[in-house]
Amino acid sequence: MRKSVNREELKATIAAVEKVSALCSERKGSSEILPELGNIFALIGRFQVAALGLVYWVKHVVSEASFFKLSTEQTPLHLALLDEVTACHQTLHSKVLDLYIGIFEATYEELEVLAQLELKKMILDRMVHLLSKGAVLPVMRYVKERWEKGDTDISLIRYFVTEVLFMISPPYSEDFVALFLPLVECEEVTGSMRTESDGRVLVTEFIGKC
Repeated sequence: MRKSVNREELKATIAAVEKVSALCSERKGSSEILPELGNIFALIGRFQVAALGLVYWVKHVVSEASFFKLSTEQTPLHLALLDEVTACHQTLHSKVLDLYIGIFEATYEELEVLAQLELKKMILDRMVHLLSKGAVLPVMRYVKERWEKGDTDISLIRYFVTEVLFMISPPYSEDFVALFLPLVECEEVTGSMRTESDGRVLVTEFIGKC
């Protein structure tokens, strides 16, 4: 009986891999993915191997030099698929974060400066989502490292800190506080927030509860 069950499970996995393989064999755009979205989400949720395949496929697609230049969506559907992957499979968080880091650190000379900033904000949104699904310390370490090195526009650091402050609530772990508190206390990062009532409350409450 057990062998029969295993064969059935294997058949389902093979079918899932074949479906994802058919999708990943081409650089499909969002309009081509949309009709298949329900099936793709189901495969992501049920089969980790299918989710992993999609991560590599998305990496392949977004590495095309013109991908973000031609994209008209606020969040490309390809990256929205990664939100589902991170929600379903914690073991894939590091691979997805590596992909986000690659996009964040890449140069996009074909994009105007403001468009580059918006792209990086969108990637930070994906990182915040990843953080919300459990990858707290890896995401925090990366952003803190960018702040310490001074190689990232301070407005992006401020944007990230603001989004995180709106999302988190106590109690906070010591490791999280050690990574996040220096960013919140930095005048250059949160100074402008403290002149606004909502921002001042967020900053004051976090510091007060650390």
